Amino acid sequence: MALRFRVESLEAVGSTNDEVKRALEAGEPEGLAVRARRQTGGYGRQGRAWASPEGGMYLSLLLRPDVLPAQLPTLSLVTGLAVRRALASLVTLDEARRIKVKWPNDVIYASDPGLAGAGAAAQAAGDAFVACSADDASEEGRRTAGSASGQDSSRAASGAPAAGGGDAACGEGARKAFRKLCGISLEGHARGVCVGIGVNVLPPSVPATVAGKNAPAYLADLGFGFTCEARGAVDEVAAAVLRELAPLYEQWASAGFAPLAADYDAHAALTGLALTMVDRNDAVLAEGTAVGVDERGCLVLRAPDGSLVPVASGEAHIR
Repeated sequence: MALRFRVESLEAVGSTNDEVKRALEAGEPEGLAVRARRQTGGYGRQGRAWASPEGGMYLSLLLRPDVLPAQLPTLSLVTGLAVRRALASLVTLDEARRIKVKWPNDVIYASDPGLAGAGAAAQAAGDAFVACSADDASEEGRRTAGSASGQDSSRAASGAPAAGGGDAACGEGARKAFRKLCGISLEGHARGVCVGIGVNVLPPSVPATVAGKNAPAYLADLGFGFTCEARGAVDEVAAAVLRELAPLYEQWASAGFAPLAADYDAHAALTGLALTMVDRNDAVLAEGTAVGVDERGCLVLRAPDGSLVPVASGEAHIR
């Protein structure tokens, strides 16, 4: 049976992640979902501010998966897949095709319709693209893996991420091609996991300056939200995310990521792109063309010599 979420809705809060982490410390059982209309105290890596104005969907989940530590980082991929399904269900089929998962923790929109299937096209043509980074991934696996042994993680983000900002960096071409719809954080804490999800639903009434280099995309730009009241639009997005995540989470908890890898690859933004993977000191770990993810959730590159090189999110990020 799919997990039933218990939703706690707040008007404003410093951080939905902090609310969930306090609940984890208090021994709250799995399934708590904390929502806020806006967040006032969010921040991300290196102290960058998270803009969390009204119009976004800010959601943090309390989970206690009974899985091996090595499996935990793949929860961010499962969450991204669930969010992609949810957002795709709210827009037209043409727009849905452009909604992609970007390893390891983003959901993006391919602004150019020709790039909605850019991975296969690039692979066939041998084109080299500059891909947006997910440079908080180097921390993600380590933080999450610590939860299984009861170690509290370092503080990652104080609230559900705002999808338009964060730490992603990308070249000018990719910045125009890929716009960020959703950011996901994964944080091990008090023998559990806090999953933060931020979705750009409606543009804020006052444009906010957001850290990071990703241009935001809003579901309103894709045609969603014009037929319902603004708060109702955000509510509908939250309900869709929880509806799609519950069965995927149960499947992942019982069978791991392997059964979901093919579905993830079918909607992957990076497949076919030429990437350089570096460590936190910017030393090159691997270079090649992304060919997909494996059953462990590693991004697999085809190196210039033809060999396949798997890269884990806990050890590298994309330059």
